[in-house]
Amino acid sequence: MDVRGVSTVVDASLCLLLVSASALVLSGPPTADGTPRQHGVAPASADETAELLATATARVNYSVDGRTRTAHDTLAGLLASAVDADVRTAAPGASSTFAEAVIGKVNRQLGRLGVGVRVVARAPPGRVGPDESPAGRLAVGPASPPDADVHAAEFVVREVRLAVRTWSA
Repeated sequence: MDVRGVSTVVDASLCLLLVSASALVLSGPPTADGTPRQHGVAPASADETAELLATATARVNYSVDGRTRTAHDTLAGLLASAVDADVRTAAPGASSTFAEAVIGKVNRQLGRLGVGVRVVARAPPGRVGPDESPAGRLAVGPASPPDADVHAAEFVVREVRLAVRTWSA
């Protein structure tokens, strides 16, 4: 058998496999009811919002000592870094420009979802200090209305616990 013929068949098969895989990735995984998820449609649950935080990347610009810096990470990773930066600040509870930039970026991203969302990121208890000061806790988004049906999810990124709450806006 001609080696070139086998190579062409293998190349064509590999191409079809890659095209099929990319179509699945672009259409997204199915939702809980089996229908494909549409990009740009608001997540219906805290689990989907948590997944968005864990996978969507963003870039934030902030200043340190008069110099502009840029950080690039997932939204959850940026929140974890902002909590760590908050814990390290000399004045507990004082918001750094990095934390402010992260909160603003996450607020803008979550505001596009069309549902009420609040994310609270907390450092592990041992890293905050004995006085349990407000350092080590960042909140993004409004609190849920008292009569809202709230969905919740939690996950951990670099030891920082992120609690996600969603409700119909």
